[in-house]
Amino acid sequence: MPENITALAYFIQSRPAPGQPWQQASGVHFTWRSKPQALAKLAARREQQPSWEHRLMERITTVTERPAAEEGQ
Repeated sequence: MPENITALAYFIQSRPAPGQPWQQASGVHFTWRSKPQALAKLAARREQQPSWEHRLMERITTVTERPAAEEGQ
C-alpha cells in the first residue's frame, strides 16, 4: 500500500511594484516550517522594504513511497 508523506513550508516573495513578477530573494531561499515564524519574517521584510509588495507563500510537498517491483529491472 503506498504511503504519502506531506511537508508544508512557508517562504516570502516580493516585487517592486504591482504588475511586476513576484520573486524570492536572489541567492538565498529561506523557508520556515512554522507559520508564526514566517509571519514574523514577513512583517520584518515589510518594515525593511515598505515600498515593495511582499506575500507569504506555502510550499506543499507530497512524497509517495511504495514497494518497487523487483523483476524487469
